[in-house]
Amino acid sequence: MTPEVERLERLAERLRAVEPYVPPPGAKIRGWNLVLAAVEQSNRARSRVHPIRRLVLASAAAAVLLVAGAVGVSADSLPDSIFYPLKGVLENTRGALTFGVSDQLAFHLDLARTRMAEAQAMFARHRVDLADQALRALDDQLNDAALVIQAEKQTDPAVGAAMVNRLSQAIATHDAQIKQARDRAAQALQTADKPATSNGNGNGSPAASPNGNGQGNGATNSPHPTPKR
Repeated sequence: MTPEVERLERLAERLRAVEPYVPPPGAKIRGWNLVLAAVEQSNRARSRVHPIRRLVLASAAAAVLLVAGAVGVSADSLPDSIFYPLKGVLENTRGALTFGVSDQLAFHLDLARTRMAEAQAMFARHRVDLADQALRALDDQLNDAALVIQAEKQTDPAVGAAMVNRLSQAIATHDAQIKQARDRAAQALQTADKPATSNGNGNGSPAASPNGNGQGNGATNSPHPTPKR
């Protein structure tokens, strides 16, 4: 038998001679109280985490809905709207994601039509300053379309020639629409500047009543007084 085994046997003999320890009832109660306190503290911490998590999720959902609503409103906004700058941001993002020469040309022509519609709406509201701003933006889009066509003509002249026809048609349409919008705005301003008249004959003088006696003697008769109502 090795010395290590003999040492373990002597230790076992001593442990068998020691009476087992029985904790007092107070110690058991204190132990259970510590366990219950730890469980209750864990539950309170978990209950605090859930409302915070729900609040974060609700805030995120509200932000998403707010942004989606603003994006939807800005898509149809006009230059006099507070959402119009957001419309420009979305258009720039769309342009950055547009690839291919044909798609780029369609993108610029579509924005040119949008600027034309905005200019017409501003002319109708007598906001000539914002209408001119929209027309300048329209010219920028047509110039960008021309640059796209110029680059494509160096690569494929046939495709470039077809694109030139599309651009020419768009310019002709926009020119006619611009003239029509300006004419309508000028007519509206002229109508608004006309002085008001007292009756429908346009000269502001009272109309003479007819003779009414049927004799045709050429005598001058005073107009009939208008009865009071």
